[in-house]
Amino acid sequence: MTIKKDTNAFKIFSTLNDRKRGNKMKKLTIMISAACLLLLFSASSQAETMKTRIGELAFTSGYPTEKTVQTLYDELDFQRAVQAYLWALPMASYGAMADEHIRLGCDSSTVVVADKSAEQQQLVLTANQDTVYMSGVLDLRNGPIVMELPPGLLGTMNNIWQQPLCDLGGPFSPEQNRGGKFLILPPGYDGPMPAFHFHTVKSDTNIVVFYLRAIPQTRDDFPKLVELIHTYKQYKLSEAKKPPKMDFIHLSGKECDMLTNEGFAYFESLARYINENPPRAQDMAMLGMLETLGIAHGRAFEPDKRLRTILTQAAEVGRAMAKTLAWQSRIPKDLLYAYPGKRYWKHIFFGDPAFQTPDYMAIDQRSKYAFEAIGTAKSMVVSVPGQGSQYIGLYMDSSGKWLSGEHTYKIHLPKDVPANMFWSLTGYDNETRSLIQNDLGRPLVGSVHGAKPNKDGSFDLYFGPKLPENVPEKNWVQTKPDMGWFAYIRLYGPEKAYFDKTWIPGDAEKVK
Repeated sequence: MTIKKDTNAFKIFSTLNDRKRGNKMKKLTIMISAACLLLLFSASSQAETMKTRIGELAFTSGYPTEKTVQTLYDELDFQRAVQAYLWALPMASYGAMADEHIRLGCDSSTVVVADKSAEQQQLVLTANQDTVYMSGVLDLRNGPIVMELPPGLLGTMNNIWQQPLCDLGGPFSPEQNRGGKFLILPPGYDGPMPAFHFHTVKSDTNIVVFYLRAIPQTRDDFPKLVELIHTYKQYKLSEAKKPPKMDFIHLSGKECDMLTNEGFAYFESLARYINENPPRAQDMAMLGMLETLGIAHGRAFEPDKRLRTILTQAAEVGRAMAKTLAWQSRIPKDLLYAYPGKRYWKHIFFGDPAFQTPDYMAIDQRSKYAFEAIGTAKSMVVSVPGQGSQYIGLYMDSSGKWLSGEHTYKIHLPKDVPANMFWSLTGYDNETRSLIQNDLGRPLVGSVHGAKPNKDGSFDLYFGPKLPENVPEKNWVQTKPDMGWFAYIRLYGPEKAYFDKTWIPGDAEKVK
C-alpha cells in the first residue's frame, strides 16, 4: 500500500516551523541588542571623560571623581582670584596709598606735603613735578572729620574704591574755590550735627583719601605755595571746640612707596581693606566671589597652603592682565584715540570718573586706569574751557612702536599751548608707572620748568638717553636704555583750542 505525501500539509507545517525558528531568532537578536545597549548605557553612566583646557576631567554616573573635584575647585578659585585682582585694583591702590600715609605719620590732624613737588625716589602713580602737593587719609571709624580749606588749592576726595566723593577747590567744588569748611561723615552716620554751616560730604567707606595741589607759574612760586598749604586745617568733629595743632610732614628728600602690594600680599592687604570698610550694594557680586576665597567683611583671613599658592599665582596673572589692559587696550579706536591719525590716547574714556555708563560699568577701562594712574575727580571729565584739567597719554612713536629709553624722540607742540594755568609733558617708567628716574632729577618739560620756545612760539621737546646737540637742557628728558616709558601731556585750565581740536600736538618722532 502506497502512502502519498500531502504536499500542502507539509508546506504548512514547514512554514510554521520556520516562523517559530524566526521568532526565536528575532527574540534572541532583540535580547542581544538590548543587552548591548544596556551595557553601553551602563558603561556611559558609570564613566565619562572630557578633554578640556585644564586637563582631562572624569565623571562616574554623572558625578565628578575626587581628582576632578580638586582640579575644578583649584581652577574655580584661581579664576575668581584673577577677576577679583582686576576688580579690586582701585581699592588695592588707594589702600596702599593710605597705608603709606599712615606709615609716614598721617592721622586726623596730620597730612603729608610734597613741598618740592614729587621726587623721583618717591613711587607714586603718575605724580607730577609741576605742583606742590598735600595729601592725607581720613579714618572715619572714630567719627566725622572737619576740613578747613583755604582758597587757591585744587584737588579731590575719594572713597577707598577710588570714586570721587567731592571736588576740593576750583569751579566744581561746593565752595567754588573761595575756601570753606567741609564735614566728612562716616557711612550711615546718624549722630549729632554741628549748628554752623559746613559743606557736608557723606562717605560710603570708612577710609577716605584726598589730595590737594597748589598751582605755580614757575618753580620760584613753590615756597609761598607751601605757606598757603600750611593754612589748611583738619580735625575730628569731636575736637571742633579746641582743635589740636595741625602737623605737616614734609616729603622733601624722603623715600616712599605708594604702589599696590603684589603677590600674596595683594590679597592679604585686600582682606584688611574689605574688613575696614562696610560692604556696599554695588559690590555684592564681587564680594561674593571674594567670600569663596576666604575674604569677607567681619571675618579673619586664614587661607590654607593650597589657597595661598592659588592666590599668589592669581596675583601674578592678574598683574599681567592689568598691564595688557593698560598697554594693549581693546577699547575701540574712536574712544581710545584723542586725535584722528595721531598716537595720543585719552586718559578717561567716558564722561564719568567712576566709569559708569547708563547700561554697565566699563570694567576694562576701570582696570586700565587703576593700574596706570590714581585719583579721580569730576574736574577731569568735565569739558569746560579754562577750567579743570585734561590729560592725554603717549605710549608709541609715530610708527606705532612702543617708546623705549635707548632711542631719542622729538615731540613738537604747536604754539599757543591751550592751558591758562600750566602745561607739561612728563615721562613715566611703564613698570612702576612712576616718575622716570634719571641724572637730572627731572622727568618732565613744561611751562613751570622753563621750556624754551622756538621763534614762532612752538616747542620742540626731546626724550632720550643723551642731550641732543643744540637742544636746550630744559627741553630734554633723560631716559634709560631698554626702559619702556610713556608720557602725559597735562593741561591745567585747558582752553577752547584743546576741546575743538584746533591745537594738535605732534607724535613722538624717532631721531636718527
